[in-house]
Amino acid sequence: MEPWFADAKPINSLEPEIAFHLWDEFQPVRDRPAEPLAPPAFPRAERLRVCTLEAIGHEPELAAYYGRVGALARQQGLKLHQVRQYFWLDLRLDNEDADVHLSFPWYDTFATMDHFLAAVAGDDQGMVYDDQDQGWAVEAWARNGTLYIRESDPDSDELGLAVALPRAGLQARIAPLRERTSKLLARLAEELGADVWTTGEAPSFL
Repeated sequence: MEPWFADAKPINSLEPEIAFHLWDEFQPVRDRPAEPLAPPAFPRAERLRVCTLEAIGHEPELAAYYGRVGALARQQGLKLHQVRQYFWLDLRLDNEDADVHLSFPWYDTFATMDHFLAAVAGDDQGMVYDDQDQGWAVEAWARNGTLYIRESDPDSDELGLAVALPRAGLQARIAPLRERTSKLLARLAEELGADVWTTGEAPSFL
């Protein structure tokens, strides 16, 4: 048992969601003029962010937006690594009522996110996940049906954000998130001709 477990905030649940980052202009190279980039027009809570739940049924519109990114990149003779930020994904775990918001700032592909989701959704006990990168760390522990998650600064002695919640409830939410994300990416790849989101590598795209 980790010392910080006693200070973890008890909550009843977390809502996991993955979103697509959008941009309203294309300017991957600073010394080149920005090109207008119109985000899709379908309804969503945030103008430059599309959650997987919001994207369902709007795959052609989202694919058209990414197609425009690809077309602009080709016009400027750019490679995928030079425009990767236009295909970033975002993973969050939120509990609005408890004002708890866990983010994964260094994860921008589905593959990196899915390592965490799969670990939490599994049956292992003890430390099930641990990662850190440039001033950010996350760890997840499972013990007697309770999941303890802590997000912190590894260079600091501060607790950071630590929560304790029933593991089964989060597991039940993770399964449909993983499924709909996989289906969405497959559909977008079908429309676009390449999967640019799962690993961030798609040699056939640009």
